[in-house]
Amino acid sequence: MASGSEKRKYLDEYMKLGFTSITVSGQEKPQYVLCHKVLSTESMSPSKLKLHLETNHAQHAKQDPEFFKRHERNLKRQKLDEGGAFQQQNVATVQASYEVSLEIAKKKKPHSIGETLIKPCTLLIVEWVLGKAEARKVEQVSLSNNTVQHRIRDMSEDVKQQIINEIKAAPFGLFSFQLAESTDVSSCSQLLAFIRYVKGDDIKEEFLFYSALETTTKANDVMEKMKLFFNAGGIQWENACGVCTGGAPAMLGSKSGFQSKVKMLAPQAKGTHCMIYRYALACKTLPLSLKKVLEVIIKIVNYIKAGALNTRMFKELCEDMNAEHETLLYYTAVCWLSKGNVLNRVFELHAEVKHFLNLQGKHDLLQHYDKELWNEQLAYLADIFEQQNQLNLKLQGRATNIIGAEEAPLAIVFQPV
Repeated sequence: MASGSEKRKYLDEYMKLGFTSITVSGQEKPQYVLCHKVLSTESMSPSKLKLHLETNHAQHAKQDPEFFKRHERNLKRQKLDEGGAFQQQNVATVQASYEVSLEIAKKKKPHSIGETLIKPCTLLIVEWVLGKAEARKVEQVSLSNNTVQHRIRDMSEDVKQQIINEIKAAPFGLFSFQLAESTDVSSCSQLLAFIRYVKGDDIKEEFLFYSALETTTKANDVMEKMKLFFNAGGIQWENACGVCTGGAPAMLGSKSGFQSKVKMLAPQAKGTHCMIYRYALACKTLPLSLKKVLEVIIKIVNYIKAGALNTRMFKELCEDMNAEHETLLYYTAVCWLSKGNVLNRVFELHAEVKHFLNLQGKHDLLQHYDKELWNEQLAYLADIFEQQNQLNLKLQGRATNIIGAEEAPLAIVFQPV
């Protein structure tokens, strides 16, 4: 009996019952075109195929063969595993999942937005425009919170490995890097590392890694983070030819600073002090007269913007006076670029601010507008910080501020991107 069953062959008339054939491990087996279930070779007979149809799909028992042929064509277009079932995710759905995850990362959106907003909206659009059948295909794209997180991690790891491979393949393996340490809003110190190296005829500039400094931010802590990354990636310290940092003692200290520790491992490395940090320090050393003007401007802005009522009233006043702007900008001590923006806005709303202070009876702040040279000093501060802002922005970005090749071919002064 077994030998007879093995010789059963698929016949075209089985399509009337909704069955096509599939080869599994060298054996031809019947497969139902609607539920995709694969039966045993012994079931390759009209009676057993009809039994499956009437038992599990009675509503389709009277369908014509053309109905089943259409589903067979759709089935053949799908990529099947050895058991005849659809693979959990085919290449297209996985690719779509990666592409959407990449966009979520670029837009800095939470990972959960994929399954809570993007996918539901996509399904609605596809269903209304293309139909329910197409929407079912789109539904296979996985955008769960964990999936998006894993996709982004996979892409990040791939990019990191590409960069490491390019560094190793650079001429003589030479590279230079920059470090920047900053404290975020949650008081956690973050260490950022950027790197430059030669690839072909160009100098490439890439973000290397970031890592939290859990406790102190001393040179030893920073060096430990760098060593962990370099050792894991197989990057050789002796190939470092340039290092750029801020001006903190932990970075530039002549005996125990980070740059000194780097030069112990890479004696040929040239240390530099980031130019943007120098300008930031220079902007903190204002003459006393100008410093007092800046302090008064900050008090004026805080008074107008600190209360919701004052903010609304000032906005209404600006609208009545047809001002170019309707609000002032806050000054943030951490972000020194805000000085120029704040001063420019106050200067442009000079008449509106003065009138509002007069209406509010803030004579302690209003009196400064009547002082000699006050307006001239305010205009000077606005202009000088505007120039500093423009210079700062020009120093940022790729392929900027590279030391001349005759001085140090790869000793590159980095600027935060």
